[in-house]
Amino acid sequence: MRKYILRIFTFASLYSCNELRNSHITERYYFVEVDTRENMSLGYCVNDDNSSFVDVVGETVFAVGYDDKYIIAKQHPSNNRAVTNYYIVQIYKEFNYSPEKGVIGALTLKQFNEKRKELGISDEV
Repeated sequence: MRKYILRIFTFASLYSCNELRNSHITERYYFVEVDTRENMSLGYCVNDDNSSFVDVVGETVFAVGYDDKYIIAKQHPSNNRAVTNYYIVQIYKEFNYSPEKGVIGALTLKQFNEKRKELGISDEV
């Protein structure tokens, strides 16, 4: 069994709008699209039928990686590709009423690398 699992999603690898609506990442975390790809966010599922989500990282999330404890997310805020924000999201394995409290960011690349090192998150993620 691998210690770390890496999953990166980019818009180029997704084929249709239907696939983008609710793409599962891990545990209760999903890519969530509202209307268009430019509105892609990282959401936390709050019900059992995977139909209601709370945004933990807003639009436009374009890539994620994760291990057993954290999700790393890259975001172009409001689809502004001149800016890249980085987020570290604590993974809640049990249901949590406030998943946004486990979010560190928005971070610059320098801040992100420092925080990742501090938290012991592998460069593989």
